[in-house]
Amino acid sequence: MNDTPLDRKRFVERYARFFGRERVAAIERLGYLMVEASGEGPYITDTEGRRFLDLWGVGGVHGLGHRHPVLVAAMTEALRTEDFGSLFHFSEAKARLAETLARTTPGRLEVTWPAVTGSEAIDQACKLARGATGRSQILHGDHGYHGVTGFALSMMGSPSMRAWAEPLIPDFQAVPYGDASALASAISERTAAVVLEPVRTDYDGRAPDPGYFAEVRRLCDAHGAKLVVDEVVTGMGRLGHLWGIDHWGVEPDLLVTAKGFSGGLYPMAAVVMRPEVLAFWGDDPYRIISSYAWSNVGAVVSRTAVEETERILPHACAMGDRLGRVVEELAGRHPALVRGVRRTGLLWALDFRDEMAGAFFVLGLFQRGVIVVASAQNLAVPKLYPPLILEDEQIAEFAEKAEDTLRALAG
Repeated sequence: MNDTPLDRKRFVERYARFFGRERVAAIERLGYLMVEASGEGPYITDTEGRRFLDLWGVGGVHGLGHRHPVLVAAMTEALRTEDFGSLFHFSEAKARLAETLARTTPGRLEVTWPAVTGSEAIDQACKLARGATGRSQILHGDHGYHGVTGFALSMMGSPSMRAWAEPLIPDFQAVPYGDASALASAISERTAAVVLEPVRTDYDGRAPDPGYFAEVRRLCDAHGAKLVVDEVVTGMGRLGHLWGIDHWGVEPDLLVTAKGFSGGLYPMAAVVMRPEVLAFWGDDPYRIISSYAWSNVGAVVSRTAVEETERILPHACAMGDRLGRVVEELAGRHPALVRGVRRTGLLWALDFRDEMAGAFFVLGLFQRGVIVVASAQNLAVPKLYPPLILEDEQIAEFAEKAEDTLRALAG
């Protein structure tokens, strides 16, 4: 067998049928097919030797860059000294991670429920809210993206990602994101939970008005509903605080984390909650089971990722201010293409005047060796999720290639 790295053409010829030829062909037609070879820091290299500056990081999975040396060292040592572990047994590695989450999350969030993926953790949070309240209705922001499993998919804003799997789980209702009066009209004594992201990341990158989350908290308290904050994307420093909801100074009942929670090295997720959420639990400790949740190895990696994020976040925010000036200047030089820029912490959304221009901006940057992402529900809004390790060299590279792309689009 020849193990020589495959270029794109030979990869499609050899492997496309195992991933679904239609799926691979669609990505190839978009001009976005890349066969990864390696990743290091803020860069990905493909099997043809092309290097890409990664300003997406799978929405924050690689928030600390690819193969961060501190995390690699921690994982290497954990593989040498730790067993994978079992969901039926506790360990010091798991306990130290749970203790770290209790220390860093806002307010009285203290109890952690382990999970593997963000979608799974969102599902668990919705079920816990139903169990804690004895109610069924889940309210959520419109145009949301909370994952693709059962409960999470029931909140999916994109019809193309949801409709083919219907009917989904009943008693989910979308409310306009950021509109407290609309939430006040929808919430009632039958509402189990209100599920929101600190910023609406997938549709338009919009942050709510400053007083919105305080009013959501008041409404949940008044009606006995649980506030679930989805930090899968906005956590781990993305909004300039370790947890995005800290940007608004509000304590949720449950907080969900995943993606960058383990620095891109190990699948890890969690629901962190107020202790009283589990008051309904009773004598059965195994009402939720996830066989691969929180390996001891993964627990070491995630704790290291949280601590490393805390350490570098001040410098990352300073670099974010420099990148922010570059993005604003780019938009200012091309008003015929870009209406404006939205920024919350280290998340940027560029508001293009039409979807075609937004899509071609993403593709044009990819062709020039920079990866950004368009919103799944709104191609007119490309987004930047730069890694927290970004430095002046990468900012300059983005500025040059983005300017070249925008000039090409204008021409």
